[in-house]
Amino acid sequence: MKYLQEELKDKLIELLKTDFKLEREEILFTIPPKREFGDLSTTIPFALAKKEKQKPFVIGNRIIELIKDRFDMFSEIKLAGGGFLNFTFKENFLVNYLAANIHRKAPDTGLKMVVEHTSINPNKSAHIGHLRNACLGDTLANALRFLGCELEIQNYLDDTGIQVADVVWGLLYHEGKSLEEIKKIDQLAAYLWYLYPEVSKLFAEDEKAKTGRDEVHKKIEEKINPEYQVSNYIAEEVLKDHIRVMNILGIRYDLLVRESDVIELDFFKDSRTLMETKGVMYPSQDPEKKGCMVIKYEKENIEKIIVRSNGTITYIGKDIAYTLWKVGLFDRDFYYRKFYTYPEDAKEIYISDYTPHTPPGEPYHFGGGESVFNVIDVRQSYLQNIIAQVLAPLSPADHRKKFIHFSYEMVALTPRCVEEMGFELSEEDKKKSYVEVSGRKGIAVKADDLIDKLVEKSLYEVKLRHPEIAEDAAKAIARDIAVGALRYFMIKFNSNSVIAFDFKDALAFEGDTGPYLQYTLVRINSILRKLKEAGESDALEPGELDSTVLDKKEYDIFYDMLLDLSLVELQVELALSQQELSGIANYTYSLCQEFNHFYHLFPIKAEKDIRLKNLRLLLTLVVKAKLERLFSIMGIPIPEKM
Repeated sequence: MKYLQEELKDKLIELLKTDFKLEREEILFTIPPKREFGDLSTTIPFALAKKEKQKPFVIGNRIIELIKDRFDMFSEIKLAGGGFLNFTFKENFLVNYLAANIHRKAPDTGLKMVVEHTSINPNKSAHIGHLRNACLGDTLANALRFLGCELEIQNYLDDTGIQVADVVWGLLYHEGKSLEEIKKIDQLAAYLWYLYPEVSKLFAEDEKAKTGRDEVHKKIEEKINPEYQVSNYIAEEVLKDHIRVMNILGIRYDLLVRESDVIELDFFKDSRTLMETKGVMYPSQDPEKKGCMVIKYEKENIEKIIVRSNGTITYIGKDIAYTLWKVGLFDRDFYYRKFYTYPEDAKEIYISDYTPHTPPGEPYHFGGGESVFNVIDVRQSYLQNIIAQVLAPLSPADHRKKFIHFSYEMVALTPRCVEEMGFELSEEDKKKSYVEVSGRKGIAVKADDLIDKLVEKSLYEVKLRHPEIAEDAAKAIARDIAVGALRYFMIKFNSNSVIAFDFKDALAFEGDTGPYLQYTLVRINSILRKLKEAGESDALEPGELDSTVLDKKEYDIFYDMLLDLSLVELQVELALSQQELSGIANYTYSLCQEFNHFYHLFPIKAEKDIRLKNLRLLLTLVVKAKLERLFSIMGIPIPEKM
């Protein structure tokens, strides 16, 4: 429907240009709440009424006079409610339009989007909260790609931060290990998972230990060995583990950006020049901020320090510099080197560097996005709002760059899930609707452990339903179900609400779950396979489709489904514009419910009338195509069977 609506907009502008100055953004279409009002509705008369200083119904009638009989697809164009233009498709237009456009893809927009997500401190294994960030970020990127955008996925690493210094101190001075001994540690990320809370407790209790940690942090920043070498080794090894875990969920990256390289290559130098030239950053006149360079944060009408009086840059300055590079507002760039190769298809991930690594003849063009999306939890909203404000006046007036903070809330666990993961709960916690994940309380779940537990529970269900399946095949199906369950659970809730993860809820084969969605598509594939096995065609018969052969009950359900299926691209667009990816999940769930209801009432194989059979087959094929695209956006695999 999106592309049909775009064609309609073009034609309406052309037909009305001699009488009305109509802007493209003024033409908005909706699906009327009742069939009697038609198939499409627009409020163009209301939009033009203010400009023309006439009543909407007068303008509406004039528009109808200008456009009637100019659209082959419509049987009727009517004015309703004093200014709503309602369009009704001809009898078989929509069914044949969808049949002809089952596999139509979005045209390339020519727009490059940069999505930054995951961005975990490289000091230990990923935990369950990181999974929500990565699932949302990957879904966001897939949705933009689905709409025809070029995507670049970045993962930002605070490789010189205090959290890395914590574990460097722990290994070198608490445990007394050398770099060579550290390199012999198997599964380093998991090892550090337990070391990190141990040393954190020491820092809280022992001032001497905390001072030692601070000295380690300073040495890392000044590139003094062995601290610097150990920090580099830890950051890269832990990062490889994060990449491995996310790859299990189908989540991948193009570029890894190290904060140390942003600092070493002095990205802030170009950012400073740009901000001072545009008057965004200026010397503060506040006596308390004497010698500081500041920006005015309009939302609170206060000055935020970007450069301290001693010349050092605040964390806000570093993040601004990185953002301005991401949208290509200055020429300074990183060096790059290949960091990781995905084993499945040899796709490479690159990492930034401050020394030349790029082989001759291999220039890499990262950054320079039209828009930048930062998937960062809601606690970082303050900083993200400042960055958005700074960027707005810095990009050219005729080519504004956009910065979007895609925020989300934390992930907790239900008490039942906590106990299933092997943790003890107090009587008070057992009564709560959810328990916050807390390393300090000893309730922290590694992403790896969560995924393993999901696979284990999925495998049990698969073997229960299909005891005849070979072990390897059963495990592959279980992995697909586990991934689908987890990824759907992480995006189906409003992003700014706390979610309480629960194995039973996530893995249910009925209701609003990933496995239910997977079951629907597996069922469709089974229907088509059985048709083929019976010697019948699983493809449409050639020729025009005539939906008038359906009885009223089937026609009403059939046509409502066609309208809903036509909205895939518009629903994805809406989810992005509202920054609420749960809309994609909810829409997909609704389609699955509709299909399962329809097929229960109107099966294909048992139908003798070839005309009815062909229409039902069409609907099944359209549902299959749309669900496959929606699954691809959400990163949900399609199992062989359920």
